[in-house]
Amino acid sequence: MKDFLSHIAFNPYIFSLCLTFAIIRLNKLDFLLYSILFIPVLTNYQYVLVFILIVQFIFQVFTRNNIKILKRLFVYYLVLILYPILGELLGWIIQLLSYFILHKPLDYLILNLVCFIPEIIICIFLHHLKEQASFKLIKIDSDIEYNPHFLNLLVWIVWIFNIVTYAIWSIIELTNIKPIVELALMTIVLLIIVILFFNLYRTIQENQKIIATRIQNAEIEQIQEYSSRLENANITLRKARHDYKNNLLSLNGYLLTNDVVGAEKYLAELVNDNNRLQEATKSMTLELSNLRIKELKYLIIDKLQQAQDKGIHTKVEINKLIDAFPTNIVSIIRCIGIFLDNAIEACQYQKDAEIHVLITKYSGSNYSLIVQNTITNIVNISEILKPTITNKRNHEGLGLDNVNEIVNNDPYLSLEIEQNLKEISFELIIQKG
Repeated sequence: MKDFLSHIAFNPYIFSLCLTFAIIRLNKLDFLLYSILFIPVLTNYQYVLVFILIVQFIFQVFTRNNIKILKRLFVYYLVLILYPILGELLGWIIQLLSYFILHKPLDYLILNLVCFIPEIIICIFLHHLKEQASFKLIKIDSDIEYNPHFLNLLVWIVWIFNIVTYAIWSIIELTNIKPIVELALMTIVLLIIVILFFNLYRTIQENQKIIATRIQNAEIEQIQEYSSRLENANITLRKARHDYKNNLLSLNGYLLTNDVVGAEKYLAELVNDNNRLQEATKSMTLELSNLRIKELKYLIIDKLQQAQDKGIHTKVEINKLIDAFPTNIVSIIRCIGIFLDNAIEACQYQKDAEIHVLITKYSGSNYSLIVQNTITNIVNISEILKPTITNKRNHEGLGLDNVNEIVNNDPYLSLEIEQNLKEISFELIIQKG
């Protein structure tokens, strides 16, 4: 039994699982997954090296864009780097103490059992560090979720360090080298680990700076958009005052010629027109009452008011109360803004043009945002998604290409475009979980 336990080297396997538990919070699926993935740890280092080559190949072929698998793979590679260097160094320290105290080395099984004590202490210490830095880790996790390419890069970096590390461990294991050379190689591996963590920390910091800059730029764009709206509102107010004066002059003309009938008819037209505009605004406000996301709500109000000013009929439908989306709101606003701008431009020269906005909340964290508008000609969908392609005059045609890029870079977003002879609709789908 003793020989069997020594042969399977259970200590590194359990230590690997404990390290994983210290780094992340394991659910049932994760525990089963990591228990299977760490089975090669029971064998020699060269077999672990071969196994991680196979794992990376399978991942890159089948699931390279899956955020959840990327995170699990990152933790897996990180633990595979940590467990041998910590285990081997602790083994060296305990053997040295054994030489000084007992004047003889411990056998393999006893050494593994003794190593459990400092290894568990290390795992508790790492777990404590994780809890202390939980807020920062949550922020890093949130930032990385919106940047799968960066997370994929981190996985590649850790994987390369694994290859180098296990190549060195395999040399130590297969070659009958002197203890001093083995210690030197172990020191090299330790330096590799230190360099890895330093570079990972710097890389994540740089990524957070880039994200912060993007958010700042998005906020500046929103401020500029808000300033533009205020300016447009001021121009609209001045136009209303100008129209008010013209209407009074026209009404006064009827009265000066004692044309009471004409004056009454003209006044009735003014009242009806004013009532129509008020009803349209009131209706739109009521329809948007279920939308509690102010940034998106004000954007839709502003764009649809622009459409109404151009004589375009508008309609909004929101099926349930919505106060948040499970993804970046800036991305959603950019997409919906582009859809509405395109719809307004497409409808402004049409007779009886219509724009519909439909926001639907499904079960869980699933949403659908649709902007639908009337068309006069069938649109080539594959062409309008390409850069610089457009059916509109004096327009670069970059809007829908930007939407395509936003959707491709966000795992929770997808785009659906449908059309018939009379209408085209752009649907932004949000799915999480």
